[in-house]
Amino acid sequence: MDNYENNQPQQTTYEADAGNENKQNTNAFAAYYAQTAPKVYVPNKNIFRIAAVISYIIGFFYFKYVFGTIGWDPTVFTNNKGLPYLIFGIVFVIGCEAFAHFTGTTYEYLREKNRSVMEAVIFMVCVLVQSVALCLWGFREDWVACTFQVFMWHATIIYYVLARCGVLSAGRSGILFPIDCLQGFIVVPFGNFALRLETIFRRGDMKEDPEEKEIKAPKFKITARGVITVLLSLFIALIVCIFAFTQLAEVSETFEGLSDSISDTFSKIFGEGFWNRFGDNLFTLIISLPFGCFLFGLVAGALKSKKPEIPEAFFNSCTKGLHQLPDYSAYIIIGSISFLYLVFFGTALYDFINNQGLFAATAHEASTRAVASFWSLIRVILLNFAIMFGSCIFSRDALWEKKGTRIIATVLFVFALGFALLGLYNLCVVYMGSYGFTAKRVLSTWVEGNIIVWCVLMIVRLYKKIPAAQIGLLLGAISFSAVMLAKF
Repeated sequence: MDNYENNQPQQTTYEADAGNENKQNTNAFAAYYAQTAPKVYVPNKNIFRIAAVISYIIGFFYFKYVFGTIGWDPTVFTNNKGLPYLIFGIVFVIGCEAFAHFTGTTYEYLREKNRSVMEAVIFMVCVLVQSVALCLWGFREDWVACTFQVFMWHATIIYYVLARCGVLSAGRSGILFPIDCLQGFIVVPFGNFALRLETIFRRGDMKEDPEEKEIKAPKFKITARGVITVLLSLFIALIVCIFAFTQLAEVSETFEGLSDSISDTFSKIFGEGFWNRFGDNLFTLIISLPFGCFLFGLVAGALKSKKPEIPEAFFNSCTKGLHQLPDYSAYIIIGSISFLYLVFFGTALYDFINNQGLFAATAHEASTRAVASFWSLIRVILLNFAIMFGSCIFSRDALWEKKGTRIIATVLFVFALGFALLGLYNLCVVYMGSYGFTAKRVLSTWVEGNIIVWCVLMIVRLYKKIPAAQIGLLLGAISFSAVMLAKF
């Protein structure tokens, strides 16, 4: 909703013949893919290679100790199954920051490119706070709350990477949030899924321009013959050292004691059970390879392209021809749904007068009413936001551009705010006020509270140009991280 003004033709990047929208969209796609064609050479390839090797270790740790419950080691992190999340969160943030810095995507670079630096810092802090919360309190007892908690942790990490690498569609979060999610969860990581192997094994220089010749030949070159020679030399050296060790042990008792200590150490390390652990970890390493490819593809793919896979200009150009609905279409659609909402609130007032809608005789009745009203009202409110989002794509003018459409949009979101307050009342007063807190109820309250904030921001946005979507997303991430720090 904040970026609707950018949908006007004069602000788009891709131009086509006026009056021929199909040809315009075709040209937009062609120009976009021509600009985003994959490069043959990877910039700063040494840094990418180092990161690619480290990603094997990070991917192994993630799969074995973080991914779901199947990877929990029975002898490690037994008393604190949330500790691996903290370790992974810290290591991943440090690795991402270092990777971005050494490849030139510094915070100063983001400022120069007019990308949001503030959001990168905020989401980084949110990742660390949620990781600390998982370490302190572990997983919530309710499986729904636990699943939601872990999903939000992953989503925050992915959004942090997009913000830190400067590849958010609009340069910052906003109404294109669904497109950013599509980029972060699917397009960037899976589009660069093979980038790790390509980075490690592809031969060639490290220049972005393949036609640029080497100025100076490399002083050292790794070849298969050289690797075999080194391995053979190490094997011969080992045999020679073992023989010399046994002979010298017969000369000096002190040296013999040192020999016995080293032998005992090796026997403990490589004794019984070593090969079983080695086999299990080797199998885990093989299974973890796709997870490492995903993580490396997400970060390295974003840093390599240095631009969104689906930029705002491209989205604006492709949706330019959809702005067809006149103002009276908004009056019909929003007026109809608002009348339905008015009837609903009339029935709710009747229930209130007859003491039927706000009180429950049993816990089961309160639970049924709270859960049913919660999900129903959530779906209705999301419908309202979908109507607003649809108006930004299909209407000739934004709803806040004209007085009449602004008023009717205000009515729509006043009803949405009323629904949110009613759902919050049923959840907190009727249900939790009488029957206590649970993890699911607390998280549901967080959802309701954020929806109320979003409705207020939307109403303000109708009358004042503010980055409402960006504020709403940031408040959601910050408030969720704060809620996770509480013990419940």
